[in-house]
Amino acid sequence: MSSASLETFGPASAPRPTVRSGKRSEDTAAGCRANAAADLGRARAPGGDFMRGRLEHSAAVWSERADLLERIEKSFKARTRAT
Repeated sequence: MSSASLETFGPASAPRPTVRSGKRSEDTAAGCRANAAADLGRARAPGGDFMRGRLEHSAAVWSERADLLERIEKSFKARTRAT
């Protein structure tokens, strides 16, 4: 892999949000939002239109996943309070 492609995608060890529940970061809304922000940041880097489009799409998917996880968690909390 060339150094130019590494610059486009950023460092391999990007910081991940800390998760205390034992869940992987991509299984939390905060982790999904962090992934979306990282993809948008990489989409703004110089490069081709195709890669920018893919990263913008990926960011949108991560945002949708975050919204879904928040709705699930809210519903779960409401059900546990009701019992």
